[in-house]
Amino acid sequence: MVQLLPTVKINIRPTVEDKFGYNLVVINNRRYFQTHEDVKDNYARDYQQAIVQHLTIDTFRKGALRSTLINSLKELIIKKDLKERSLSLYHSPDSMEGWEFYQVAKEAYGTQAVYLFKMINSDEFEVRRLDLQESSKIINSDDADLRYLIKTPANTFYNLNRKNIFTLPNAELFGDINEMISHQNCSSVTKAELKRALNDLSKSYPNYRTKYQNLISIINKRELDSFNNKRELDSFNINDLKDEFNFMKKNKILSPIAINLLLDELYEQYGLVLKVKPKIKSHVQKYLSGLTDINYFVDNDDQDVIYYNVGTISKNMNMSISKASHIWQLQPNIKLNARGFATIETENILKFLQLMMVNFVRFHQLTVIPFPFKYLREFIQLEEKKRSAKKDVTDLLK
Repeated sequence: MVQLLPTVKINIRPTVEDKFGYNLVVINNRRYFQTHEDVKDNYARDYQQAIVQHLTIDTFRKGALRSTLINSLKELIIKKDLKERSLSLYHSPDSMEGWEFYQVAKEAYGTQAVYLFKMINSDEFEVRRLDLQESSKIINSDDADLRYLIKTPANTFYNLNRKNIFTLPNAELFGDINEMISHQNCSSVTKAELKRALNDLSKSYPNYRTKYQNLISIINKRELDSFNNKRELDSFNINDLKDEFNFMKKNKILSPIAINLLLDELYEQYGLVLKVKPKIKSHVQKYLSGLTDINYFVDNDDQDVIYYNVGTISKNMNMSISKASHIWQLQPNIKLNARGFATIETENILKFLQLMMVNFVRFHQLTVIPFPFKYLREFIQLEEKKRSAKKDVTDLLK
């Protein structure tokens, strides 16, 4: 690792000593073992009781080493938490009191199993596979595609499903982001305001002073022409400015950079938006809020059905369809709520959403489903490994 990572300094000290320690095991990838059938992975048996995170050689060669190591350490901590049944990465367990999280996992031969995660007290949690009697109530419910199930403090069961719809705006769906801001009641700036913005830019950007002053001269000439022709056109709305800027680009009156500076100035001074820019924080908050942070809304036809989406928290927003936010649905499970179900209170909605305000599940990102499902997913994988190891031993004894 020192040879592979000459510029990375690593100083890891576990707060509690573990008999087997934390282990980052660097291995070859699956393709290597497929092409070298005579090579065996001999380390695995020695590490059966240890806390291990695997990394492939390719991982180091690809580049993003810092994030890889941070993620690896996070995975080790989660595995330690599962071993000790205690949370280390989440510091508001009180908000989880009364909540239960179930995941339905498909197993061999089409069978299904149900796993549970819930807090026992402010520190410790329970995670286990339900027995047949407990799981039959869930597996035999009406929803054959059920994967995630949540029980609220009000003892209401809700299915959690990802919908095949995305949040808007999205550049690929709109074709042109300007379509989003085209409306009849357009904001506008007067010619005097436009000239004032150009004068301010001339002072701030001497390289563009000549071009900005030339534009002021053009505006003054148009004012004179409109006065002689007795036409009154004292302001520019959004659509007028679109035409103007297209004319400027075509005739090279202003460069694209100079136009962008002018757009920023018009927004800062007068709030006029011609182009939404994801890198401007105020633009994101005002025009792209549906793609950022956590948003929720209630179904108009069924007040017990909640929809939500979780967007990016990074500064640079990717607006491709592959990166768009999926809508998730929290819907009452009719069969499990046989005696009727209560509406989720606002307080409980906020507690539910709070369980996704973590960035240890996805590096530097909010998680899109409550983080206990990360622990369930890891626990299910560990259980599958145990069953596989037992099967291997049984085969040897045959």
